[in-house]
Amino acid sequence: MSDVVVREEHPLPAMIMHWVHLVSMAVLIFTGFYIQNPFFAGSMGLMRDLHFLFMYVLIITAVVRVYWAFFGAGSSSHGSRRRVRDYKHFGYERENRGTFWPTVQYYLFLRKRPPAGAKFNSLQKGTYMFWLLLIVLQAITGFAIFTPTQNFFQPLTYAVGGMMAMRAYHYLIMWLFIVTVALHIYLSLLHLPSAALMFFGVETVPPGETGGPGTPAPTRPTQPIGSAPATAPPPGPG
Repeated sequence: MSDVVVREEHPLPAMIMHWVHLVSMAVLIFTGFYIQNPFFAGSMGLMRDLHFLFMYVLIITAVVRVYWAFFGAGSSSHGSRRRVRDYKHFGYERENRGTFWPTVQYYLFLRKRPPAGAKFNSLQKGTYMFWLLLIVLQAITGFAIFTPTQNFFQPLTYAVGGMMAMRAYHYLIMWLFIVTVALHIYLSLLHLPSAALMFFGVETVPPGETGGPGTPAPTRPTQPIGSAPATAPPPGPG
């Protein structure tokens, strides 16, 4: 993967929703642990209110993110400023063919550089789809144990073994989020330019090579930014 990243890869709407998801998940995990087992003297009522509030924030943001993927302004591929509908980056792409195991080797430090591929590799795409599924399941189990909506989900609650079983599933899904998010953070740190772009909108395009919006930004798959050219220019006359 090139060190050249441009804002169009992760536009402002995607960056904002990423931050909202991050904050929502942090609050939900913290309050969830507290509701399960209060670990300091505080207000259970406040913790429950925060948990329910950010539950709605997370669900709404997930719905908006899916809508934006299909109908928003879109985002660009890695190193390019040309935007396409964002959902196209999450489906099958020929550039990722044959890159699964080389990507795994890179993440396990058995390979020095990641294989050339699409904007998101197969593991990333699988993780993002998995998270979307977990959000749906977490919302269902959450509403099933939420007093105002318990009666509506009562048949499902009985089907899974009762209220305690439903709480256990809700708790298990939280741990799946914790483990996969921790892995996501670790893997993001392997490519700091992309992480800086997603969190703070920081480009790493060399001076004089931005070309302006709509212009492809050059990429260097194997040559770090600032290093000497692979081949020297031909000598001038004389």
